Amino acid sequence: MSDLPKLKVNWSFGQPNEKTCDLEQAKDFLFNYGEGILVIVEGQLIHSYEEIVQLAAKDCYKDREVLSVMLFPVMVVGG
Repeated sequence: MSDLPKLKVNWSFGQPNEKTCDLEQAKDFLFNYGEGILVIVEGQLIHSYEEIVQLAAKDCYKDREVLSVMLFPVMVVGG
């Protein structure tokens, strides 16, 4: 899987934070937040690690060194 791009992960909450990692590292932390976080990869909503792997393997992304990942908190406000 080393031929797949790395992920540049940005958090949109708290202090600006950025981390670059490979896909295997992302497996351990991207989806550990439960349903409270949206994961956006190259502008596409992603629901699982397997979806990121499928996206990274597409012809239009496989030659890229890095894919952009944004994490957004989901806030449910009731009243």
